[in-house]
Amino acid sequence: MTDLVFDSSSIISISLNNLLNIMAELKKHSEVEFLIPKSVKKEIMDTPLKSRKFKLEAIMLSSMIGSTFKLFDSTNIQKKAIHLQNLANSIFTANGRLIKLVDLAEMEGLALAIFLKVPYVVDERTTRLLVENPKNLHIILSRKFDTEVSQNQQALNNFLNETKGTTIIRSVELMTIAYEKGLFDSYKNKNVPGDFGKQILEAILWGLRLKGCSISTDEIYEIIRLEQH
Repeated sequence: MTDLVFDSSSIISISLNNLLNIMAELKKHSEVEFLIPKSVKKEIMDTPLKSRKFKLEAIMLSSMIGSTFKLFDSTNIQKKAIHLQNLANSIFTANGRLIKLVDLAEMEGLALAIFLKVPYVVDERTTRLLVENPKNLHIILSRKFDTEVSQNQQALNNFLNETKGTTIIRSVELMTIAYEKGLFDSYKNKNVPGDFGKQILEAILWGLRLKGCSISTDEIYEIIRLEQH
């Protein structure tokens, strides 16, 4: 497995499912770097540390920055991220107003993945569709706003040229790899009825979906089918 760049969304999905220990084990077994840019650290640690609701989660994540997650800080990456953010947020318009699609942290992670030529781990649907299938994103936005959404083709073309060749994966793919490596075997016990492998995989996938990972029901059943064969 190659090095990976993480967005806040994927780390939050993993954290909310109490899978940070699996992340640490996966890194150790795979001998790769899990990278985050400065703005992602701000979203998952610096800002939450100031709140009562998310402070505990931020403290738990803070212990993993520098060990499991390596901080990558670069002025050039930040400049690239601002450029990508400006492009992305100028693509679609509804009711005469530009639709804000992405935040800086998402684009800083994307910029880092592009720079290092490694996959980008993103659970948030908008960023993934914008890179992989902007036509579907256009349809979704039209339904969401219940109005005609216009598209700036030049801005879209520029964004796609900048992100061409970028691989996007989600926490579900990452945790499926952990499952394949046997990193969930320690949870096996006689109190879980039926086929443990199927039970734990189903629990992982649905847990991630219900805590923020964008994955369809059909995709979940397809992963389970493939892994059971």
